[in-house]
Amino acid sequence: MLTEHAFNFPASERLASLADMRADLQQVEAYCERLIERYSGPHLKKSPFDIVGLNTPLDFLEWEGLSAAACVAYSRCFVTGVRSALDSELLNQVEAELKETHDFVLSLRNKNIGHSVNSFEENSVTVQLAPAMKSTKEINSVVPRHERSSGLPIDGPTKLLKLVDWWLNQTTTELHDEIEKVRSAAQSMDLTAVQALPALKSASHTERL
Repeated sequence: MLTEHAFNFPASERLASLADMRADLQQVEAYCERLIERYSGPHLKKSPFDIVGLNTPLDFLEWEGLSAAACVAYSRCFVTGVRSALDSELLNQVEAELKETHDFVLSLRNKNIGHSVNSFEENSVTVQLAPAMKSTKEINSVVPRHERSSGLPIDGPTKLLKLVDWWLNQTTTELHDEIEKVRSAAQSMDLTAVQALPALKSASHTERL
């Protein structure tokens, strides 16, 4: 019976980060696929005259919630902290649509979902005037208004899914290279030293790469 031992050394840090980021990207895939399946896929058109998202069913609450989850999970891959990040500069070498989607998603997360400092929402206050009014003393109605973008645009999930697929393909080679680095580091150690490392207890959710 095989035993697993935690290999928490500098040689394994990038591999751990890649595994975590790829899990986030796969979660984004799931969110986008759900949005497409339920609300933005061409299969929802019942006639050639239907416009997806306009005269097809759309639950705005679920759309906004899944959009926010997708944007947050995607953005996590480009923030350094405990783990390293993906290099967004790589997008300067690919088709413009991928870079535009990347920039839009990060902006939506940073300026709308995470903070209220943006053009994605608008807050205003109005006063209402009646044609017969003779003086401002007659103003009674004050209306605070709040408008904001409800998540991704209707074609956003398809574009984000394409971007995520690109990142998953982009990181596959690096993932295998990092696995080899860790394997080489482990093989350079004494067996007794590896056996002495903390044994991994069975987890409720573990994904092998």
